[in-house]
Amino acid sequence: MNPTTTVRAPRGRELIVTASRDLTAWLARRPLDAVRRGHTVIGHSGPLRTTVGLVLATELLAEGLMDVSMLPPSWRAFHLLWMALLADCFLAFVATTKRRPHVLTATTLRLSAGPLGEVEVPLSAIASVRRELTSASGLGVRGIPDRPGSLLCTVSGTADVTVELREPHTVRLANGTTHHATRLHFAANTPATAHQLIGTAVRSAGR
Repeated sequence: MNPTTTVRAPRGRELIVTASRDLTAWLARRPLDAVRRGHTVIGHSGPLRTTVGLVLATELLAEGLMDVSMLPPSWRAFHLLWMALLADCFLAFVATTKRRPHVLTATTLRLSAGPLGEVEVPLSAIASVRRELTSASGLGVRGIPDRPGSLLCTVSGTADVTVELREPHTVRLANGTTHHATRLHFAANTPATAHQLIGTAVRSAGR
């Protein structure tokens, strides 16, 4: 019988501490533990980071123009503080998604939803991997309504790679619900590369 995987998703103060640590490590350009150990990392959330960055840049430009033309001088310090907070939140988002990639080792695949949780399965439990577009509401590791056995592991709402398991893998989510997953859906910056890397690792593990 497969062991139960429990998904931890930090909330509140713990999430702030996690993001702060990731931001500090990212700004210091510290190498990832997985890279130091010789594992393969698969990046995710690249398009989402670009979209959020463009929205933030537009917002900061609009806020800056408002600061110059509309706000009284007594309010400008608070407004600048708000703009700095927005920029810091974006940098923390970039850091947590970059510092928490998917990790492929010689024996396991760990799928990451950034700071929102992760699921790890042995390569021997993977039957196949394919490119498939899958969407569901919510964030992090969660079930997909009307699709029993499917878990989505993403920072956003869309996944583009699917891992099919040989038998159900028990996963206890952060909200306390338990799922017997037979399919894991995740996003990758380059889905074709992720598909190839995982497929090759699965075949090698099965020899």
